[in-house]
Amino acid sequence: MEEGMQLIDENGNFNVDGLQDFVTATEFAQSGLSYAIVAIIGSQSSGKSTLLNQTFHTKFKEMDAYNGRSQTTKGIWIAKCSDIDPFTIVMDFEGTDSNRRGEDDAAFERQSTLFALEIADVVLINL
Repeated sequence: MEEGMQLIDENGNFNVDGLQDFVTATEFAQSGLSYAIVAIIGSQSSGKSTLLNQTFHTKFKEMDAYNGRSQTTKGIWIAKCSDIDPFTIVMDFEGTDSNRRGEDDAAFERQSTLFALEIADVVLINL
């Protein structure tokens, strides 16, 4: 499941059914306690998804620079890295300085960053 699934949408809603499908499709339960989680946070349109795709061979949606800078990742997405042992889950986070979100919605950005820091074994910060 390198193409990923949306774990948390842009409104902060947790996708329970999607997570269950991800666990089943990737056979996550068979890994036991031998797994790693890598997350990436950073500015909008800074190449986070592209970096993950190139490094971990995932297939997160990437921005098409020829069509101008725009928000691609909304919410939090996860994917399985197929060629790293132990079982590795890669998390792609919405940009932390999204122009789409006003000051009132900055809480989602702060909460998602704290979530990355809490759950991930490795957090990449893309500036």
